[in-house]
Amino acid sequence: MADKIINASGNCNYISGNKVFILDKISTETCAELIGNLSNMVDDLPWAPGVQIPAMGGGIKNPYILPDNAPSVVDVYINSTGGELDTYRSIMTLLNLARSKGAIIRTTVMGAACSCASLIAIQGTPNFRIMYEESYNMIHYGRSSLRIDKINEIDNAQVYETTNRSKFIEPYLKYTGLTKQELTQLQKTEYGHKFVDECLQKKLCDWILTRDGKFIHK
Repeated sequence: MADKIINASGNCNYISGNKVFILDKISTETCAELIGNLSNMVDDLPWAPGVQIPAMGGGIKNPYILPDNAPSVVDVYINSTGGELDTYRSIMTLLNLARSKGAIIRTTVMGAACSCASLIAIQGTPNFRIMYEESYNMIHYGRSSLRIDKINEIDNAQVYETTNRSKFIEPYLKYTGLTKQELTQLQKTEYGHKFVDECLQKKLCDWILTRDGKFIHK
């Protein structure tokens, strides 16, 4: 794929080469073109599932400087307040297809990674999740999309919500150091903000990019 911006719709969520920019609300409307282009980009990636992914313990001091034999990289740059779970799942499906082909999913939070955008940020390839020094991550319960207009639907809706929300927190339990109790506390408010020092401590990221251009990690 040519290294040029593919953004016919003019949306703030778009692809340029192997770079994915999520700079707006995550919704069907704002991400339709991005999802189509991301699918094409994943199709173009070579199959290399056996390639060894570099680790920080192997001497990596900068997640953007990789050895010559490193796998393909898909960069995801994030500054988004989040949006729709179903659209987020579409994006993650394609990113995980790229991962299945052996690609590194390198996520960089430039400003805000809230709600669904937070989920995308934390699910980058371990050791390749970056946050800028002034950025933050926001975790919350979210808003239900269900519209109940029949009394006998209430119980079914409750089952759906419980299942859906458990799926929402599973990536945090798998990819970060947050406990279920900590997540429950964060979801009690719309202000579950985590700034970079705590994100690094709780393993919501692996690196902090400082104002003077240095990368630091625990």
